[in-house]
Amino acid sequence: MNIIIISLILCLLNCSYTLSAPSITLFPKRDTFDPTSAFNSAINATWSVFWNDQYQAFSENDPACSMTSTNNFTYTSVWNLAVAGKVIVESGDIFKTINVINNLYQYQNSQGWFATVPNSSESFVDDNCQVLWVFIEAYKLTSNAKYLSTANQLMQLIQQQWSNIGGVIWKVDSNYIASISTVEAALSAVKIYQYNQDDTLLTFANSCLGWLDEHLTDPADGFYYDGIDKNTWQVNKGKLTYTIGVAMSTYSYLYKYTNDLHYVLYAVKKAYGTLNSNVFLRSNGYWNNDLKYIHLLFAGFADVITMCGQKGYIANVVKQGEFIYNYDQLPNSLGSYLDFTNSQPLYNRYVQSTGDSSITMGSSNGGGGASENGYCGNQPKRSLLDNASTAQIFYQISRFY
Repeated sequence: MNIIIISLILCLLNCSYTLSAPSITLFPKRDTFDPTSAFNSAINATWSVFWNDQYQAFSENDPACSMTSTNNFTYTSVWNLAVAGKVIVESGDIFKTINVINNLYQYQNSQGWFATVPNSSESFVDDNCQVLWVFIEAYKLTSNAKYLSTANQLMQLIQQQWSNIGGVIWKVDSNYIASISTVEAALSAVKIYQYNQDDTLLTFANSCLGWLDEHLTDPADGFYYDGIDKNTWQVNKGKLTYTIGVAMSTYSYLYKYTNDLHYVLYAVKKAYGTLNSNVFLRSNGYWNNDLKYIHLLFAGFADVITMCGQKGYIANVVKQGEFIYNYDQLPNSLGSYLDFTNSQPLYNRYVQSTGDSSITMGSSNGGGGASENGYCGNQPKRSLLDNASTAQIFYQISRFY
């Protein structure tokens, strides 16, 4: 495609999209939204609430829910640990980073995979991609060669899960090929490429994206279906924002390495869709995906903005983050967040503040319903994953704002 034509298309997509203007008034605001300050507050809450010094590990449990110190620890899942670990590394705290890395190694099995929990026989490729990203960031921060070696070993294992019909298996050595495992494998490849310049990694990333385009993309909106069974070819047509965000990041890295504007076009088409399709937008104009997943869409936008120069998205992405800051933060627990549709007090505050009752409890795309988080006495039970995801959201916004 002619470079001039691509440039014109990019201009149209970057400049002409519109985030449906919310009809609600975003009050009461806590204070002026500062993503760096919000990140620091969220990361401090994540560490102080969920890091357990006795076990030297992140706990799944909110300690406020336990009456004694003997039953307030449960190992969190490796996905949750990776999301939390990545923001700890991004905070630049080397001491905490080393603690998190040591915590992660508790999950590694004899094959080199990181299991769902310590001593489990189950491992998932998307979990391990998230773990790989933590090790890469930890290597960048500390220059510890062991961390990069672990990331390279994981990349080799991930590539071995390319199935006989294409795409990357979700649960190791099973039959289901997921869009999230495939696109996260692609992003893992381009993240590692910057350290070894192995062109086969770029080829692998392109193969992942091409396979998704051919087999798991809805032609109506360009979004990925959840996955497909490699034996029956039955497709799960669910859609989540995190696959789109990871694709945007992958295309951004590919553009960074190749200067091929086609990759910018592919990334911007995905970005445009998330801001204009009802698939991922609530009636108030804000993204509907559950808080625990949406951070990867923010990361995708941050990469498109910073690597591809698409600054026209900044205002609307900041607005999305400000909504989370105003309505998902627990009123009596500074820096702690839950999806407002999964917490009755937060939902009540949203309706009272905005007058908008069109959104119902448990209505987040990918959410677990109104009772998902539960309560500790009269207070909502805090969530490690929601909190770490929110910290990642604010970190991503701080990269460009």
